Amino acid sequence: MASNLFKRAQVRAALVFTLLFTVCVVLLFSALIYSLTGELEDGIKLRAERTRDALVAVDKRFGFDELVNVVTEEAESLRDTDNIFALIGHDGVIYAGNVRNVAPFDDWQVLSRTSLPDIRREGFIQDKFYAIWTPVSKGRLLVGRSDREERQSRLLLFRSLAWGLLATSVLAVGASIYLARGTQRRINAIAETLSSVASGQLDRRVPVRGSGDDLDEVSVNLNSMLTQMQRLVENVNQVTTDIAHDLKKPMMRLRQRLETMRDSTDLNAEMAERVDESLSAVDSIVATFEALLSIGQLQAGERRSRFSSVDLTALLADVADAYEPVVQDAGFTLTTSAAPDSIAVQGDQQLLMQLLANLIDNSLRHCPRGTSISVGLTRQGTVCQLSVADDGPGIPEEAREAVFRRFYRLEGARSTPGHGLGLSVCAAIADLHSASIEVADNAPGTRVTVTF
Repeated sequence: MASNLFKRAQVRAALVFTLLFTVCVVLLFSALIYSLTGELEDGIKLRAERTRDALVAVDKRFGFDELVNVVTEEAESLRDTDNIFALIGHDGVIYAGNVRNVAPFDDWQVLSRTSLPDIRREGFIQDKFYAIWTPVSKGRLLVGRSDREERQSRLLLFRSLAWGLLATSVLAVGASIYLARGTQRRINAIAETLSSVASGQLDRRVPVRGSGDDLDEVSVNLNSMLTQMQRLVENVNQVTTDIAHDLKKPMMRLRQRLETMRDSTDLNAEMAERVDESLSAVDSIVATFEALLSIGQLQAGERRSRFSSVDLTALLADVADAYEPVVQDAGFTLTTSAAPDSIAVQGDQQLLMQLLANLIDNSLRHCPRGTSISVGLTRQGTVCQLSVADDGPGIPEEAREAVFRRFYRLEGARSTPGHGLGLSVCAAIADLHSASIEVADNAPGTRVTVTF
């Protein structure tokens, strides 16, 4: 489910936006932390300078000895652990302070608490001190202040950033899922409509919400295309049906006249034979018209209203029993195999029987005597397959798709009876039942498989 969710365009767009927003927030916080750190550092140095200036003022007003007393008092009665002091004379003697191992240096330096053994166990081990040495009347004075305020402020900002990013991520994921589900329902409606149209329900249309968004625009355009396609298909089917109807009637009248002529006692044997040949030709033409009419009805989906549960196992047994004498008389052998349990699909039983019968007829018509024909029915999960296979000459690979076209016939089959519509009818029946049909090599021979 998660992998499918992240395939949605709107989810990916939301995640990309979230990533960009996160990067911007991180950059903003980084700049804020950098700026705040500089200001806090300046503030710490400023407080250290004020302490230094106050001590220097004591030295100037009351002398070095008083400065020693004040520094000693500050170092011993320290109210917190954020300050360090050291007072040394020109002779290098340490007169006062709470740190005693810091050699004089120029300008500001940062001293870590771990490098100050006198106060190492006080405060926090992470403490660093901004410190500066200043000349006094009889020596030098060290004043330093801890960076604890700076560190705590930085930690607070980092925590705020983390919580902010977490909240942003949760909102982004929630918004992505919400958008994905809402949009996916509409995409599913479009896909379901297109699938129904592909299965023959040409009157189905994509629902339009009327919001005027991009999906509504796509839906309106799709509906317009489907309407035009339905009109074209109906026109083509209607033309085919009209032609078949219009030509079938005069052919039936011609057949009646030929039958009347054949029954006449005035015909000699030669004329009677020619009349019989003409009747066979007319029957073939009428069969072609009826096949065209049947294909038109199937493609229009007119038989779908008659669908019910069809037991394919029983259907296979009935067709096999009916064809067994025909197959034996023609010099073929017929074998069947099916799962022991019942396999049922939703469909039209008469059409499914016609489908199986056409496939067996196709093998009988195009294979030599002695050919073995096998009919099988298998099921794997929710998929079941009906197959008819033979060990005859087979169908070339380049022609396996073309055999389902109307009136298509292989070169070697043009001398055999037929009108090239048997497999076209099978394909139309399979489409009506939302099944796929394909021709494959049976090594040797041909295997036609219908997958429900």
